[in-house]
Amino acid sequence: MDIVVECCGPAGRWCGADRIELALPAAARVADALERLAQRFPELAARRGQLACAIGDRVVPVNETLTAGTVLSLIPPVSGG
Repeated sequence: MDIVVECCGPAGRWCGADRIELALPAAARVADALERLAQRFPELAARRGQLACAIGDRVVPVNETLTAGTVLSLIPPVSGG
């Protein structure tokens, strides 16, 4: 199945793109997508534990099952005041 990964903020720099198409096996989870991305992008791999993931307006856990066409957003830590 194919999903789209949107890389918010500096995650786009770590992956070299703001939007990535990713092919995963059926019934893959968010953790599987993160693992595949970590294999391709070492800068992202080093920060993987700091990312939040969202589908739509909902932050999702790494065990969330993905479906074809899902848009998964990677949200790095945010600071400021």
